[in-house]
Amino acid sequence: MKKPIVRSYIRSKVPPMRWTDDLDLLFTQVVELLGGERKATPKPILNCMDVRNLTISHVKSHLQMYRKKKKEEFIKERRMMREMNQRQSRQYLQIYERARDATQFMQNQQRPQLDIIEKITPVLGSSNKFLYQFARERLNENRNNDVVVAGGSAIGEEELSLELTLGHKY
Repeated sequence: MKKPIVRSYIRSKVPPMRWTDDLDLLFTQVVELLGGERKATPKPILNCMDVRNLTISHVKSHLQMYRKKKKEEFIKERRMMREMNQRQSRQYLQIYERARDATQFMQNQQRPQLDIIEKITPVLGSSNKFLYQFARERLNENRNNDVVVAGGSAIGEEELSLELTLGHKY
């Protein structure tokens, strides 16, 4: 069995280059012009940049760092979007729960008024069907309000009106 061949590190003879802000901006513009960091390759970048003393190894190295930076930015942006979507989902859930609770509360508030009408139906009898019908219509009109108004001229009808309005016998 042969030992695997390990290539030793050979330091480049090309001196390291300092990328100025202007040179980096030119590099970024050329990369975007060539289709982005995934499509752009070192040789066309070097040809488009047309900078003296710039070698292909400089461009290769810088392109590698540029791609790494873009990937990290993309991951960070996706994480932020995911967190924002989760936060938004929680807010929608809270709004839904509040609306559901408010609806249940309103339904619970309406139920006692319907109970009152059902309880007084036998008391009204056939002679006061008009008053019963009037109270039922007013209840339907005022579903979102706490007060139900029923009119009448006789004393018994006034007491009935108070009972419908307040839900208590007087």
